Amino acid sequence: MHKINSSPNRMARLQKSAAFLGTALLLATTAQTASASCTYAISNEWPNGFTASITIKNDTGAPINNWNINWQYATNRMSSGWNANFSGSNPYSATNMSWNGNIAVGQSISFGLQGEKNGGSAERPTINGVACGGTTTPVSSARSSSSVAVVSSSRISSSVALSSSSRAASSVPTGARNAITVRALGTTATESITLSVGGTEVQSWTLSTVMNNYTVETALVGDVVVAFVNDDGGNADVRIDYVNVNGVTRQAEVQTENTGAWGNNRCGGGAPSEWLHCEGYINFGSVTGEPRSSSSSVSSSSSSGGGTGAGSAGCGAPAKLTNGRRTISVNGLNREYVLDIPSNYNQNNPYKLVFGWHWRGGSANDVVGQGYYGMKSLSNNSAIFVAPDRAAGTDGWTNANGRDIAFLQSMLTQLKSSLCIDESRIFSTGWSYGGMMSFAVGRELPTTFRAIAPVSGAFLTPHVDSGSATAAWIAHGNNDTVVSQSSGAQARDAYLRANGCSNTTVPVQPSPCVEYQNCSAGKPVVWCSFNGGHSQPSFYSSGAWNFFNRF
Repeated sequence: MHKINSSPNRMARLQKSAAFLGTALLLATTAQTASASCTYAISNEWPNGFTASITIKNDTGAPINNWNINWQYATNRMSSGWNANFSGSNPYSATNMSWNGNIAVGQSISFGLQGEKNGGSAERPTINGVACGGTTTPVSSARSSSSVAVVSSSRISSSVALSSSSRAASSVPTGARNAITVRALGTTATESITLSVGGTEVQSWTLSTVMNNYTVETALVGDVVVAFVNDDGGNADVRIDYVNVNGVTRQAEVQTENTGAWGNNRCGGGAPSEWLHCEGYINFGSVTGEPRSSSSSVSSSSSSGGGTGAGSAGCGAPAKLTNGRRTISVNGLNREYVLDIPSNYNQNNPYKLVFGWHWRGGSANDVVGQGYYGMKSLSNNSAIFVAPDRAAGTDGWTNANGRDIAFLQSMLTQLKSSLCIDESRIFSTGWSYGGMMSFAVGRELPTTFRAIAPVSGAFLTPHVDSGSATAAWIAHGNNDTVVSQSSGAQARDAYLRANGCSNTTVPVQPSPCVEYQNCSAGKPVVWCSFNGGHSQPSFYSSGAWNFFNRF
């Protein structure tokens, strides 16, 4: 790849991209009206890392309106998180999202995080902050009595601390908090990108070499711009899959204003691209979605991998379903499933929805007995789980005349209208025949299911192939004599073709998994070939759950 290291044109481009960088950090403070009990729990750990959850329970006599907590490790470090706004670089701080800031008396909210450690056991730090009855450690020395922006990151790099990498200049806020996610990777793990809105820098990140989501919330207005800020003139490159603004995905390759692409022997030349080979930026259009002021137009579309990101029709109202076995009539046939709703269910919180399909001759009760393949214990009340039962007289998911898919669609209709479901995060998993059903679901309903995690499955459940992409985490034993690994690999290859992946793989956690490279935006494929027969690998629960949490 040829690059321009120094030229008047390059300097002009750098000056243009630098115009999007601000000069001061402003963080909003949050109002605390009550104290609560806060607990830190380890969800899972491996030699070099861990996942954990923090639960805030309002056991006082008054509602909590917005919360702000903090914690610190001795040697561990946080690398990513979900369901909260994160800032700082040890100590870390977390504040509420727009949908989980109000905690009624007796209710709890939880959020999760992933971290790194150097052997030994994961630490269990004390949680401090006004929300926990303590004194909040300041998030930053820079404060403002009238908040301009709320900035945070769901991925924190110790080399890009908030105090030094997040800057904001004066700008007029919308008054609303807009969630922005950038999905990107760097080729050398040294590349940095900066997100700006309306010419004000909001957040910077150092990228990893695999696709990750980098998320903030901001009240600023104007064009959403992602700049590549530290090109070394050599092999450093950045790939931007997409930017998602309030649940709407804007693909990088269709944005016409890209000053960092290489083409026609110059930076900024050639066709629109996901790649920033030169120091420069991609303009993704206005944060509120209106056309740009320039002649360039923004192309926006809903994510092909899920819904709009908004809660389902059941949000905002008391739950119309309760835990336990449910019966639903589908085309004149009574079908049953078991429903598991979080004990601290909040009607205003859109929940992940996970379908766990049983194996041949199994039942919904078997899946429940396994804790939904071990994922319920990892979910920390962040998901609603469903275990469907096979049709009477069958041994599994035969889908004769499409009746199992019809059953699934009827369940979805009932669940989305009766509970608060995040329609952009619906998942499917299962072992053996359950893996076969998950493979079928991903091929037939890719706009409904964000990702699947089949284990020891194959293409044996009949389905209509949509030809569209779905993210997939696939595990299969190399000595499986019941469902051969080669048949599982054939199903995997169908996903690789649909997702546009290359044959190149990189190792990912948990070992021995690998992730295929250059897949379509937001449609990764992970393959885990493990030593074993027709069985569930020990890493099934954590591997699949962590994959689901990428979205």
